[in-house]
Amino acid sequence: MSPSSTREKSPSASPKRRSYAEYACLNISPSFFSLNMGTGIASILLYTLPYNAPWLRRIGIVIFILNIVLFILFAILNMIRYVRWRGLFTAVNSHSQAGMSWGCLPMGFVTIINMVALVCVPAFGRKWAHFALVLWWIDVLVSIAANFGMLFMMFTRQTHTTITSAMLLPIVASVVAAASGGVVAQHLMPFDPHLARSTLICAYVIWGTGVPVAMFMITLWIYRLIMEGLPPQSSLPGCFLPLGPCGQGSYGILILGRVARDLGYTYGIAMAPNAPGSTLNIADAIYAGGIVTGLVLWGLGLVWYTLGMAITLDHGLRNLGFFKPKSFTISWTSYTFPIGVWATATTTLAQELDSPAFRVIGTVVSLQVVFQWLYVFLMTCYKAWNGTIYNAVELDKWESRQPPIRWAKKATCRGNPEVCIA
Repeated sequence: MSPSSTREKSPSASPKRRSYAEYACLNISPSFFSLNMGTGIASILLYTLPYNAPWLRRIGIVIFILNIVLFILFAILNMIRYVRWRGLFTAVNSHSQAGMSWGCLPMGFVTIINMVALVCVPAFGRKWAHFALVLWWIDVLVSIAANFGMLFMMFTRQTHTTITSAMLLPIVASVVAAASGGVVAQHLMPFDPHLARSTLICAYVIWGTGVPVAMFMITLWIYRLIMEGLPPQSSLPGCFLPLGPCGQGSYGILILGRVARDLGYTYGIAMAPNAPGSTLNIADAIYAGGIVTGLVLWGLGLVWYTLGMAITLDHGLRNLGFFKPKSFTISWTSYTFPIGVWATATTTLAQELDSPAFRVIGTVVSLQVVFQWLYVFLMTCYKAWNGTIYNAVELDKWESRQPPIRWAKKATCRGNPEVCIA
């Protein structure tokens, strides 16, 4: 999932004014972590495909490694970005669109954590299970900071004239972290079931900080669509963003319920220690409640998946230029992660209900996401190569979209204290 608004670059923002590396670094906003989200969910879907094969799992591992490389690259470029250009970090946080992108960072990181749990823990054992737990706690802190922090900024610092689907991004970070807690707890359980129980309890609390608030925001988004109509073409992929909390919320509550049941039946660990005689009954109740809740959220996700596909096809058939490279922006990553997490909920329901129908749907949607990710990834590489993918909206705060450089040499300021070009 990615911020839903981009505009054409002004001529003054051309890479000709600076080296390509500097220009790219200046424009690598947190929204680029949405490419991690899409890449990561593609690796997870290939590795957990219902009708799988060893070669598909190997491709999933290769994409997992690619995702790690991308995440490290974007993290380094973002750190350089805020150290090198003065005032840029504040500009991102106070911008009504750019600030929402902070939710992409922990969500991109979660896809790496989940693959560590799925791939590395079964292969290498206990140490990797605890390593995954440490990574998860780091992600939890960042996710909560993005969720609570951006809500605070929306209330107190930012100016909003309309509701955008991008407002869901920092909120959904908590939903994704909660679901990842279930994955980590599931793979930690054979080594330390009591620690897995503690992880499970925390994950339920984190789920509560994300899913209900996301439902509130989706309500506002529905109102905005009814009263104002569809967003502009550059923001149209954002119509899939409400699918994210529905799909990941469903997957999260399903996986948490499964872990609670396994803790009770396999390890005799009660979710409510004060009722030791009811350990299995409580485990069954939590598991059943998770399936019912997961089905309801999956159904809500089906609404947004259907509407998103209908809106995209309707607009694309009436405006064929929509599918051309010129229309592509980083917001097109919204065609990957939100649908992908709904696919993970589908395959999990197939497992828990032993349902061939869900198994087939999960396979079809998973393959759809993989092919859409491949298109988005290749198009991003192409537009990064020619420099047209870079358009950080927070740079509009400065004349010529060039913030002042920290520690710039006086000789390079060319008499302009506001704009220093290295």
